[in-house]
Amino acid sequence: MVDPLSSALLGALGATFSALHQWAVERGADRLVHRARELGSPERVLAQAARELADLRTTEFRRLADNEWAAVQIAVAGSLRAARLDEAPPAVLVSANRLRARVRAAGRAELRSAGLDDSGREAYHRLLRHTCRRIAQRARAVDGVMQALHAEVAGNVEELKHQVGELAAEPARRGDGFERAYVGYVAEEYATFELFQVSMGRAPALHSFDHFYTAPSIARRQRSDDDVELTGAGTDSANAIGSARRVLLLGGAGAGKTTFLRWLLHTAAVSVRDGREGPWYDAIPFFVSLRQFGDRPLPAPEDLVAVTAPPLAGEKPDRWVSTVLRSGRAMVLVDGVDELLYDRREEVRRWLTGLVRAYPDARYVVSTRPSAVPDDWPGADFGRFELLPLSSRGLQNLIGRWYEAARALEADPVQRAWLAGCEERLVRSLTTRPDVRSLVSSPLLCSLLCALYRQENMYLPQSRKELLDKALELLLGQWDVQRDIAVEDELRMSTKEKVVLLERFAAPMVRNAELMVTEEVAARRFGRAMSGLRSEARELRPEQVLRHMLERTGLLRERDGRIQFVHRTFRDFLAAGEFVKAGELGYLIDHAHDDSLYEVVFMAAAQARAREAGELLGRLLERAGKRVTRKDRETADRLELLAAASLGYVDVIDPEHVRADVLAAVRRLIPPRTFQDAELLARAGGFVADLLPGPIEVGKHADETGADRAEVAARVIRTLAMIGGEEAWEKIQAFTGTDRGVVIDELLRAWRQFDHSEDYARTLLSDVDFGELVLEVHRWDVLARLRHLKKLTAVQLIGDIALTDREGRRPLADIPNLRHLEIRSNEVADTLSGLAGCDALRVLWISGYSALRDLSALAGLGVEELRLHTTGGFGDLRAPRLVTLAGSRVRRLSIRHPALARGLGVLPEDLPLAELVLDARAEYRSLRGVERFPGLRKVSVHGIPDTDEVRALGALPALEHLVVQGAHPVADLVRLRPLSGVKVELFDVPDLRAARDALPETELVLHPREKAAS
Repeated sequence: MVDPLSSALLGALGATFSALHQWAVERGADRLVHRARELGSPERVLAQAARELADLRTTEFRRLADNEWAAVQIAVAGSLRAARLDEAPPAVLVSANRLRARVRAAGRAELRSAGLDDSGREAYHRLLRHTCRRIAQRARAVDGVMQALHAEVAGNVEELKHQVGELAAEPARRGDGFERAYVGYVAEEYATFELFQVSMGRAPALHSFDHFYTAPSIARRQRSDDDVELTGAGTDSANAIGSARRVLLLGGAGAGKTTFLRWLLHTAAVSVRDGREGPWYDAIPFFVSLRQFGDRPLPAPEDLVAVTAPPLAGEKPDRWVSTVLRSGRAMVLVDGVDELLYDRREEVRRWLTGLVRAYPDARYVVSTRPSAVPDDWPGADFGRFELLPLSSRGLQNLIGRWYEAARALEADPVQRAWLAGCEERLVRSLTTRPDVRSLVSSPLLCSLLCALYRQENMYLPQSRKELLDKALELLLGQWDVQRDIAVEDELRMSTKEKVVLLERFAAPMVRNAELMVTEEVAARRFGRAMSGLRSEARELRPEQVLRHMLERTGLLRERDGRIQFVHRTFRDFLAAGEFVKAGELGYLIDHAHDDSLYEVVFMAAAQARAREAGELLGRLLERAGKRVTRKDRETADRLELLAAASLGYVDVIDPEHVRADVLAAVRRLIPPRTFQDAELLARAGGFVADLLPGPIEVGKHADETGADRAEVAARVIRTLAMIGGEEAWEKIQAFTGTDRGVVIDELLRAWRQFDHSEDYARTLLSDVDFGELVLEVHRWDVLARLRHLKKLTAVQLIGDIALTDREGRRPLADIPNLRHLEIRSNEVADTLSGLAGCDALRVLWISGYSALRDLSALAGLGVEELRLHTTGGFGDLRAPRLVTLAGSRVRRLSIRHPALARGLGVLPEDLPLAELVLDARAEYRSLRGVERFPGLRKVSVHGIPDTDEVRALGALPALEHLVVQGAHPVADLVRLRPLSGVKVELFDVPDLRAARDALPETELVLHPREKAAS
């Protein structure tokens, strides 16, 4: 008897010869066809394959259990069938790498549905490599075909004979070996990130992602009424980005965009290297930091290895990156669109759209500040997500990780205890000091606060300016003095002198839109910056000063021969100080329309004296007033918004009328036109809340301007939420009588701004009409407060959230009208007992990696629709036990389960099924036993049922509708003729006319096959 893999090998080899035969016939090369036929009989090929399998089983895979070995073979066989090798061009069939890429891409569903554990998945990939090499070797054995094929491409038969000889040495191993080397290098090279100033050293300390990083929450930046998911309260970033192919990731200054992308890079590489499950189990990541391309061309596809892993560039096989991109396995991470000049951002857009057009199946994640790109950049096919500001829990997590890392570096137990006290007091202080908490909404500023709180003996700064001023003192060597670290006398400079030098160094970087400069340029600029210093300092060589700044301060770093600030925030703050002190505010005013200068303008306002602040804001308004055309008006609005936002950084202003002028401008800008405008308005301060309209005024404005009422309301809510306070809370409450998703999402986002307050849930969200919208939840504390949302009907739980706590509380049961529940990627809940008491629940979807085994709780619920698509390293014992479905009221069952390969006898006979969807490929499911469910009206399967299965379907008295996915080969459709009176819906039909001929008396609904990618 032939096992499944041997059959698949034989079929794949037959498809190989068929494709080569067709290729030769089209060119009239009968001689080549004759040679291909002489390669050997299928029986001999099958016997050889069987022997190889036996050898592999006893050598490489001897530790696998028999059932796991069988599952691996079935998965490989299914992947080969899914790849449709009969449609593959010869150039794919003869290349083991290209063939494997095609089979892996086509077989993803097979691999997921197989549910193999880690060892099984490793065996799958090794066996697939062996099989693809086997097929490619057979194809290359058609020597004459190979020569003709390569001669057509290269025109040099003799050279290609040499190439064929090289191929005989199994070059496929080179590509596979390079992949292992590449992901291994990336996993280690990008395994750490910066927890700022934990080490009390000169450069930011590096710490392991695995131990010290918590991925931030994200939300959709824009949503349409077609979107059913509500992400405003924050959703799991890994799952959200893992389920999207193209993402534009937005985040403000210091929000952690670069760190997050590097975490994705590391996580994806580790997933491939170690065969881990998850969203990126098969994604080969590449990282492009755009700041490295400020003065040079953007990288071509094959240059992505040199950009991400430079030491391996010389080892890269020819066209390896292009092959990975084409296969859909690549994940291209592009960081920092905002770090390029405006004109170059259009070049980046063209570069990105070109990559997407050439390689549409690859993943793309691109980061930028929101103000740097228009709303439709780079294209409508990119989903826009935003890194959310740190919530209270996010702050606590980051503070905890920061102090944990600091304690790990301390040998003194007394010091470790003192650090633990610092952490506890800082967290407690932030809960009672919302003014301070508002300063640290980003990871960078939170890390700075942790460092200052330690250094300043638990003192809290009062403003962002004070926070950054003290951070400069911290980074410019105060710890050297406090800890008695010796500093070279000839380079000893005061903190004030160092600040002046760095301000003068930063200002030209801002003027030239530079994030890094060469050492030569840096030394030359420090030389000019030393003008006016004390005579002793002027005697220093610029190179000495530069080296001192690099080695004895924590503000500059050197990378690849270039000098840059450790974070752009410090460059902007120091440059702003120079513009103020040098009387060069005119430069900022003349260029304030450039989004890259917004933070510099804000920092200049914070550092300016009263008259300088008056000059800055007054001249911004004056410049705005000179704009007359529509396009100019947009720029004018932005300048007025910038003046308003800058006012929030100013304590005293002179002349006083400038403040009144700004307030008058703000009135003209209300309500805000975009979310970015809303966020700028919120920076102006609490007075804006008084000016924002309520629902009635929003309606009037929408009627007068033709704007969408819900979108205007959403932007008003965003502004109020960012301002915060009791007045904002009260004004937000007026908008709760809505059923529009865009408004509800903003109400949820505001809830997050108010720390997911229980009072907010009770008073503002309790009567919101959620309709069919699905609220995404990935935190227990949020789940526990949903009981106040009386009109919430649908919830999606993402990640490892327990359904009950240690005290036995079941928060889902407290949601009064919960009808629809989705549980995704939950590896902690092994039973559904936590759903007891969910009396309104009717629809339950469970998917992703799961620990679920016991379904018996459904017998006590009214669930009528169950979708059970779990994975978890199958083998029947590691899948949900279907016998525990007994007694449930499920009428519609969609299921993917390994036990169903043997038939439906494993399902309890008392299920009152009216609709059954077997969502696994034909090899992994059987309809035998379907007649045990006489109430079935609709059945959906993959693959055309065989004769016995059709006979079982025919015994169903109520059957009205049969759906077949993958309806090929068409000739097999005649098996369905006995199902008279049943509507048959066929998907993936290769020949519509032949399908109609096969079933002339049947009511058919046909969906043609999409052309397979080569």
